[in-house]
Amino acid sequence: MKQPADYGAVKVNVVKKSKSKAELLDHSTNSLLRAVKQKMLKKQEGVDYSKLRKDGYSDRFLAKLEKA
Repeated sequence: MKQPADYGAVKVNVVKKSKSKAELLDHSTNSLLRAVKQKMLKKQEGVDYSKLRKDGYSDRFLAKLEKA
């Protein structure tokens, strides 16, 4: 009797784990921060965190931007 491996490739149904709304939001936020940071780096020599702080951005936002 032939085994499944004898027939060549075996198809397997892969079930994707659906992400929660919080995970999707986190991923989107990180992608957006990365894009903003890259644009700033292209436009300037670096990211001026003190200027951003003076413009009213929160320390939490700046910490996430630095981490991105």
